[in-house]
Amino acid sequence: MADPLVTVAMSVHNAASTLEPALRSILWQTFSDWELIVVDDGSTDETGLILSQFNDARIRVVHGAGGQQGLATRLNQCIELARGRYIARMDADDVAYPERLERQVRYLEAHPDIDLLGHGAILFKEDGQALGVYPAASEHEDICRRPWWGFPLAHPTWMGKRLWFTRHRYRDELTKGQDQDLLLRSYRVSCFAALPDILLGYRMEGVSVWKSGRGRMNYCRQLVAQGRDVVSALTAVRGLLTHGLALGRDVFLDLTGSMSHRSRQSFQAASDEVCTHWQLVWSRVTSKDMVTVESPIPRSDN
Repeated sequence: MADPLVTVAMSVHNAASTLEPALRSILWQTFSDWELIVVDDGSTDETGLILSQFNDARIRVVHGAGGQQGLATRLNQCIELARGRYIARMDADDVAYPERLERQVRYLEAHPDIDLLGHGAILFKEDGQALGVYPAASEHEDICRRPWWGFPLAHPTWMGKRLWFTRHRYRDELTKGQDQDLLLRSYRVSCFAALPDILLGYRMEGVSVWKSGRGRMNYCRQLVAQGRDVVSALTAVRGLLTHGLALGRDVFLDLTGSMSHRSRQSFQAASDEVCTHWQLVWSRVTSKDMVTVESPIPRSDN
């Protein structure tokens, strides 16, 4: 069997409540030359049962050894198993638009200088209600304009060269902010881009101040670790000040009871056209009348 052009990498842990729409959205892609590697990271709910209902030969279910190891470790495992020229990220609680893979492959094939490509995303709540649009930049210079703050390139929108992912692995020890850490370590020797079009529904549930704070601290540690010259040292100092002030603001708002979902988010408003398109996608992937069984799923215990 010929190798697929795209490997979709997904790590799942207790994702029974969100997994089915995510898998359907991959099965219904207009681009068909893909494999989906799903690593079950020690799930204890009905995740395995749901996976068994999606019988498509392009899906490879891997039962990760050692119990729950975390997202970074499982994504590195996906990278090792990948056969595609490109690797695309997908989370078990998000929804890909039907043309997502096709659009990204077309762009990467036409722009061989690009290592990693993202795209726009609409943020939504558990019931499918649109919250807004994830702010994104299109060109490498704009994506990397503020490395002390972070990179506006949403993790689940990524598709990039497999060779790039094998050179720049995720840090296994990080439990938060693995994607931003990887971008920070690689942006000086890479070329990033993003399509302006919205091609993913990005689930946005409540994130605690303390959880986001851990992400900020992890990112600041990496900024300091990379402070090897004057420019990178100044970047680290600016990052420490910026994230320190942001964390202090979040803690104050949380303790005073004035923290709201919007107060810590920088997403933009979604137009009526964007919301209408999203509702069509959401209605399709959540319909109980759709059939998902096609052919047996090859399984692995690697």
